[in-house]
Formats: sequence, C-alpha cells, structure tokens
Amino acid sequence: MHAVARFVGLDLRSMRPNAKFLIIPAAIVVVTSLVYSAVLLSVYLLIPAMSSLAVLNTPSHLFGNDERGRLDTLYAALGIRRQHVVLGRYATCLLLLIAFTVAGTLVAPVAALAFGAEFEWSVAAAVAAASVTLIGMLLATQLPAYFATGPGPIRIVATIAPAIIVSVISLAWMFPAVHTGLPSWLDDANPARLTVAAIAAIATLSILGLASTTLSARLYAQRDL
Repeated sequence: MHAVARFVGLDLRSMRPNAKFLIIPAAIVVVTSLVYSAVLLSVYLLIPAMSSLAVLNTPSHLFGNDERGRLDTLYAALGIRRQHVVLGRYATCLLLLIAFTVAGTLVAPVAALAFGAEFEWSVAAAVAAASVTLIGMLLATQLPAYFATGPGPIRIVATIAPAIIVSVISLAWMFPAVHTGLPSWLDDANPARLTVAAIAAIATLSILGLASTTLSARLYAQRDL
C-alpha cells in the first residue's frame, strides 16, 4: 500500500506543470452545464458533467505526462514495480473521479440558489452515485488500452465512447420528462429497491474494476518501455 500511495503522490505532482490542460476543459464543462441549468432550471446535470472529466480528460493527461517526461523510466529507477504503477494509476483516477463528483455536488446547490431552481440532497446523492458508477465503468473499460499502448492514437479512440454517452445524457436531460421526472421517481421509489440497486451497482463496479486492473497489469507487464 505504501508503494501505491507513493505512486499516487507522484501522479498528482506530475499534473501540476500542465494543469491548464485540465482547467480549460473543466471550465468549458462547468460553463456549458451552468447554461443548461439556467435554461432548464435543473442543476443536477452539473454532477455527471463534472464527473465526466475523470474519463474524458484525466487518463489522457496522466499517460501523456508519462510519455512526455519518460516517467515510466523514472518509476523503474525509483524501484516502483509495474504492478504498483497500475494500482496507483487506478487509485489516482478513482480519487479524481470522487473529487470531481464531490465538486459537482457542491456546486449544484449554489447554482440552484442563483437560478432559483429546486434542489434536493437526496436527488443529488442519487445522481452522484449513478455518476460514479457510470464513469467508473467507463474508466475500467478505458484504462487497459492506455496501459497496453500508451497515450498515442488511443487517447482519441478511448474518449469517443465516453463522449457519446455523456452527450446523450446531456441531450436527454433537455426533455422535461427526464429532468423533472427524476425527483418524482426517486420520491416514489421503494427504498428497499434503491438499496438493492445501489448494492448491485457497487458489486458490478467492483468486479469490473478488478477484472480491468488484472488485465491492465498483464498488458503493462508485457509492454516494451
């Protein structure tokens, strides 16, 4: 665990010099989501929008840093095993996903107050949980490709599916039946069913994450650096 935590620290420090490549897309996503929220008077889209940054931009940024700075060589020189690199990179992506989701969840009530829109913490919590589950699954399917080939052309291909899914969600949210019906559906839903759904989502994400990590470790071990 110490080696993994050490790598996460290296990962986060490597992001500082080129932080603008994260800040600019984040600003675009936030501004666009705020416009949607102001027009629709529904701020919950801010949560998945912010969460999506973890899959649309973060992996390509991290692996791009490895390539530009030849950090894979540095990791080997520091005695960090490839397995720990994989686990550390997954941990970094998970931490950033949680951080982006929390940020979106905290911005949402502020936006609701500014726009005079309704806001319920129970709905926000459900949307945040769904966002972490969906984006986590997308990350789990995306990261093995990066470990197999590095950033290169894969960064474009790997972002196509997440970009399409996020775009579809954004477009669907424009329909009143969606952005007004969700709070009502959650109010009427059986708490027991919601609990079962949450447990199923966690189990699915855990299994997919374990399979993804195992695959990434094997692919990265075979890669010629």
